[in-house]
Amino acid sequence: MPNTKLPESCSDRGIDFSTVLASTVHDMKNSLALVLQQLESVIDRTQDTTLGNDIAHVHYEAQRINANLVQLLQLYRHQQNGQALNIEHQYLDEIIEEVVMNNELYLEQRGIELTQQGIEECTAFCDRDLTVNLLNDIVINAMRYTADKLVITAQQSKTGGVTLSINDNGPGYPQEMLDAVPTLGATQPNEDSRTGLGLYFAQQIAEAHERNGKKGYIELQNGGQLGGSVFKLVLP
Repeated sequence: MPNTKLPESCSDRGIDFSTVLASTVHDMKNSLALVLQQLESVIDRTQDTTLGNDIAHVHYEAQRINANLVQLLQLYRHQQNGQALNIEHQYLDEIIEEVVMNNELYLEQRGIELTQQGIEECTAFCDRDLTVNLLNDIVINAMRYTADKLVITAQQSKTGGVTLSINDNGPGYPQEMLDAVPTLGATQPNEDSRTGLGLYFAQQIAEAHERNGKKGYIELQNGGQLGGSVFKLVLP
């Protein structure tokens, strides 16, 4: 029998489920990253449009799962270590560029037109990694429901805060989602929600950003520039 050594948390002190779960999530995230790379390689080599679209859809679903795993792992680490977020002055155009690059394959395959407004002029005080993953998850869901357009806008406040909005021209958020957002942080995530865990994580991450006595928050609306759903992230 091979000499396998259990982690300390699983041997002498009984199973620490949260530690085991975090380790499993980390492994799953790494495996999904490899799957995403392989899918991108395959789609670059195929000349079959139908096959390319199918692969792009699989890539989209894997990217969505990966985004949730990344957020879950990051929030776990912050909670376990008791550390404050790594709040630094960030340029929004760099954050949005990373989000767009993560999703350019699906944007291209679905023919979704993505435009940006006011991004280059704005900055934010935020945890870069958490903010990238928050916005990445929202863009992933917006791509699923939009008809063919996305607009990402930013508006700077006089106090240095910023409001980021992601607009689409899809059918909009259902009313139960619009009603649920104000109390979502105090309840369990709604697994039947259009954005599932992503929306729950988004509110947790937004509220963890605090500056000058103010906390961040999210808003959901319908209408906006494109007539569909509007997700807003407000950072102080």
